[in-house]
Amino acid sequence: MTFNSNPSVNKIRYYFSFLMIAVYLALGLLFLCTDVAIDTFPAYRKPIGITMIIYAAVRTILTIQKIKKHANEF
Repeated sequence: MTFNSNPSVNKIRYYFSFLMIAVYLALGLLFLCTDVAIDTFPAYRKPIGITMIIYAAVRTILTIQKIKKHANEF
């Protein structure tokens, strides 16, 4: 049995990818909508927030495509 065919590893990888999407989305919204850590990041808060949200969207699309591709193989 190889590492990629282990069902429990695939399940962990599946949930972890969506957890990371949620983290990037939350950080992006935090930078855009709140004053959390404004002392640490006083400038470029909006561009950082927008970049994080765009990255979360791109990662969501790539993850869904990968899941669909994996489902079509079996």
